[in-house]
Amino acid sequence: MSHFPITLAHVESYLNITGWHCEFRGGTGQLWRRSDVRHRNTTDGMEVLVPTMAGAPDYEKRFSILIEDLRACEDRPATQIVEDISRQFHDVANMRAEHQYGSEYIALDAGERLFTMARDLMVTASASTITRRGYFGRSLPKKARQQATKTLVGHTRPGSYIVPVVTNARIPEMEFDLDRPQLFESVEESAFERRALTTLARSLETLEEIAVQSENSPRMSDIHDGVGEGLSYEMCRSIIKALQPSSIESVDISIVWAPGVRRPLHVQERFEFPRECEDRVREVAAVLRKDPVERQEVIYGVVVGLKSRAGDEGGRVEVETIIDGGKRLVRLDLADDDYETARASHKRGPVVARGTLHRNPGRIATMDVVSFEQDLSLPIDIYPHGHAQ
Repeated sequence: MSHFPITLAHVESYLNITGWHCEFRGGTGQLWRRSDVRHRNTTDGMEVLVPTMAGAPDYEKRFSILIEDLRACEDRPATQIVEDISRQFHDVANMRAEHQYGSEYIALDAGERLFTMARDLMVTASASTITRRGYFGRSLPKKARQQATKTLVGHTRPGSYIVPVVTNARIPEMEFDLDRPQLFESVEESAFERRALTTLARSLETLEEIAVQSENSPRMSDIHDGVGEGLSYEMCRSIIKALQPSSIESVDISIVWAPGVRRPLHVQERFEFPRECEDRVREVAAVLRKDPVERQEVIYGVVVGLKSRAGDEGGRVEVETIIDGGKRLVRLDLADDDYETARASHKRGPVVARGTLHRNPGRIATMDVVSFEQDLSLPIDIYPHGHAQ
């Protein structure tokens, strides 16, 4: 079975998650112990040796011994363990079609549409991560279009017909200055795929609530509010196209977040769209196609400045972010609740703001803010000093 390359970080993450504790770290190996299992008539728990020098002549042999020890401990196939270790830092969105041909086959047209849906959902979610619009048309950001060339797809899996879409969730470790908040381009670039998948989850949740779960016809206000969550005409269209073949009974998307990266907060994991909801989704798409709401850009960054005088309701905030590929400061005037969010996030974690961005060449950029929140798509302490609560 093929899998992603495995590094020491993958192994350490897997062992931490599955209840092991490192007792010794040396130049060529590490000793890990798990006290809640017994092996070979010992009373002190089970120990495994983790090789750390990938270039050593006996590395492959030592790694095979490690996997065999884990297989004996977990009583499951070694291939599954290796796959789980390799997936520590990858999110997987399983795109599934329920159809009449069982788990091994699918009609060619239906299969092609399922792959197309997977591509289009990832591209439109990437677009909405950059800019919130009800209808993109030919204005999809270049970065969103390029995402289709970076996103991976795994082998199809049994279970009706499943296409696993794989994205990176790992954020590079950085040395932070403890005296001031700061933004790193490498962190922001690495975080994009996790943020896009979070946008996909929130927009699909919104569409499912409007078009599947609600007993009433979609309301204009709910649809326009959904744009703020990433809902778009293009996203609806991708679901509609996947449901069109007569052999397809439903499509669903389930997200398995990377085990080695803290999952986003307050995000649903599974979404289902049966054939019966197609007309509702079309209604939503028709409204979004004519969406009058102005484009709202989204910025992600860290709060680097706070200014509020006694008696003021709210205050002025400066956020360091990436605009058009370079670092910029953006000045925001926030109401009381949003200002408190900014103050709580200062030196603790990233934030996300949505609204009308004024680039102001040669001067500090500003934004007319519609929404300001903590960026819950990332580990809350990815930036300086923060600790998850």
